[in-house]
Amino acid sequence: MFWLRVLYVANGLAVGSLYGFVPVILQARGFDPALVGVTTSLGSLAYTIALPAWGHVGDEMWGPRRTLQVACVPAAVFGLGLAAPVPVLAVMLSQILLSIASGPAMALTDAMAVPALANPSRDYTRLRWLTSFGAAASAAVGGIVFNFTGYLAAPVVYVGVIAATLTAVRFVSFGKAPAHHADRRRTSEGRGGSVGEAFRLRPRLYGILASVVLVFIGVMSAGTYITIRLSDLGGGPAVVGISNGIGWGAEVLGMMLAGSLIARFGARAVLATCATCFAACVGSWGFLTDLAAISVIRFLTGIFFAGVFVSFVLTIAAILPSRLQSTGQTLLQAACFGFAAVVGNLVGGLLYEVFGPVGVFGGGALSTLCGAMLGLLVMPRQAAPEEAPAIPISPSIV
Repeated sequence: MFWLRVLYVANGLAVGSLYGFVPVILQARGFDPALVGVTTSLGSLAYTIALPAWGHVGDEMWGPRRTLQVACVPAAVFGLGLAAPVPVLAVMLSQILLSIASGPAMALTDAMAVPALANPSRDYTRLRWLTSFGAAASAAVGGIVFNFTGYLAAPVVYVGVIAATLTAVRFVSFGKAPAHHADRRRTSEGRGGSVGEAFRLRPRLYGILASVVLVFIGVMSAGTYITIRLSDLGGGPAVVGISNGIGWGAEVLGMMLAGSLIARFGARAVLATCATCFAACVGSWGFLTDLAAISVIRFLTGIFFAGVFVSFVLTIAAILPSRLQSTGQTLLQAACFGFAAVVGNLVGGLLYEVFGPVGVFGGGALSTLCGAMLGLLVMPRQAAPEEAPAIPISPSIV
């Protein structure tokens, strides 16, 4: 369990040291907001396409451990490409390939961890908050460091984080995890491999993932353009880093609360409440100009994001059998951080250029609110008998 905790922390360090700074790194390389949106959208599109394939490989061929190890090496190489003295097109290509290579880390970590937990609604949040803690710490410290070194030092720090990830995943023990974590057995039949089987087995996945996309269009556009908004308001690397750290640090508190709230009220109710509150917070960024006020709101969004994300993760864990967890979690994160980011970043860039902050943050808030309403309709109240999960989990979470 120690090395699994280290792996969750390393995932957070990667997010905080590099991913949270990508928009301003691109801006420092001469990208305008619209080109930042195009670049991050192309990266997210590549992520969306590649992530289910990573999940299939994790479930059907190599297992999640080896799959994650294989992905780490190109992630480090293409991360360095963001800082290399190369033309704009090469920087864009590096960002796209980085999105493909780094994409499966969190989903494969969840796929290793969740089936092995005795009580996922309680124990998962005790692991996942370590990622938020790592992201908060590395973002805050990184922001101060980058204030002196410039943003282009971030990819170098990221390579060190990748080394820590490779070390941790090498020693992760699955305990009583299902056999598919150790064996490379083929389990799915029919068209589409494990992805096709997941949708055939659980048709409600279509509606759940549609809800995920709508909610995360707002989440991802807000995360991308709040850094640019802070920069436009006069905030330097330290302000951007500390603000990111505040948001991710608040996720720690949110993770601690989310598990018990979901166990008591159900994932559907927690999702709808947290997504609605998140939308209200994001909408306020279209009008606020005070850096301190924005940072306070970022603390609240971190808490609400935790509730949203944990609700979706535990719902997928509940409705899919353990042998399809790599597939289910990668599908979820492809929807969260892939397809939703494509739409949110691309449309958000255009809205920012044409209508300013009101356009991008107002549109994101509206999308998140619509996703919350859809979640109320499509997320299960309780796992039906034919949907009984193959992992020990309290039925109250769904």
